Amino acid sequence: MLELKVAAYNSVSYTDFWKLFGEGRHEDFLNLLVNQLSPHLSSQAFDFWYHKGLDTFGKTGLYYTGGSRHALKLIQWLGRLLGVSKDMAKICTAETLNEQREIWTKRVRRVILSQFLAYTVIGSERFLWKALGVPKEQRDIIEKDFSATMEKTDSKTPTKNKSGKAIWEYGVNTLDPVVNNTLVADDNHYYLVCLQGKYSQRCHPSYISPKAHAKLSAPGAFDGLRIHTDELAEVITRMTPETLTIAVLMDSMDWFDPEAKDAEVQIKAVNRALKTGGRVMIRSSGLKPWYIDTFEAGGFSCKRVSARTPPGTCVDR
Repeated sequence: MLELKVAAYNSVSYTDFWKLFGEGRHEDFLNLLVNQLSPHLSSQAFDFWYHKGLDTFGKTGLYYTGGSRHALKLIQWLGRLLGVSKDMAKICTAETLNEQREIWTKRVRRVILSQFLAYTVIGSERFLWKALGVPKEQRDIIEKDFSATMEKTDSKTPTKNKSGKAIWEYGVNTLDPVVNNTLVADDNHYYLVCLQGKYSQRCHPSYISPKAHAKLSAPGAFDGLRIHTDELAEVITRMTPETLTIAVLMDSMDWFDPEAKDAEVQIKAVNRALKTGGRVMIRSSGLKPWYIDTFEAGGFSCKRVSARTPPGTCVDR
C-alpha cells in the first residue's frame, strides 16, 4: 500500500489519485497500474496489485478490504436491521455538532453501543482480532483498566467480568466524546470512512488534499524515504546509532507479551538508534501500559499527553 501511494504521487493526476484513495475505487485500475504506476513499483508490489487490484479498487472498494471489512459490514447490517441506516448517513453530512449529537443520541448510539452487541459479538476474542485487529494482549490491557476502575469505584460488578463489559465501556469512553466534540462530516475522516466506506471532498486525510499531491508529486519528494519489510526491532537494530530523532511506534507494543523480553529488546534498540533528546511517540489502549516501566528502566523520561479520563474526555488525535 505504501509503495502504491508513492507510485501514485509520482505518476498519476490528482483526479486519479482521488479516485484511488479518496473514493477507494477506480474504473480503469489495471490500465493505470500497467501504463503509469508500474515503473515506480517493485516487482513484488506490482505482482500483488496486478492480482489484487481489480477486486480492491473495482467491485469491493479499497475501504472494504482487509479484516476491518467485517466490522464495517456489521455496522451497516445492523443499521439496516434496526432501521438507522439513514441516521448514520445523516451523521456523515451533519452541519453542526448539535445536529450530530441529536442524531447520535436519539437513534444511532443504541445500535453502535448496544450492550448486547458488545457482549455477544464485539467482546469475543475472535471478532476483536479478525475484524478490529485487537489481539489478546491488547484486550487484556483494556480488561485490566476496566477491573481497576471497578475496584476504585467500589462497584459491585465483578472485576473478572467477561470482555463484553470491558469493551463496551471502552467503546462508550471512546465514541461518545468523539461525537460530542468533533464534527464527523468536517474534521473526523477516521470515523467518516468507517460510516460510509469512502472520504468526501469536505473531509479527508491531509495526504489526499490537492496541496499535498502538488508537494509530494514534485521531483525528489521521496528521496529520503526508506521502506523496510521486517520486524520493527530488527530494522531499528540495523540503524546507525544516534541517527533517529523521532520514532513513532503507534500501539504496536500493546501486542507484546508482558512475560516475554520483546519490549525490553525493542526499547534498547530504539534507545541506541535515537539521538540524545530524541523522542518516542506511542499510543495505547491502556491508561498506563505495563511497558512504560520498561521504558523508564531503559533511560527514558515518560510523559502521558492525554487519556480518556475522566469519562467524557475526548482524546481523539
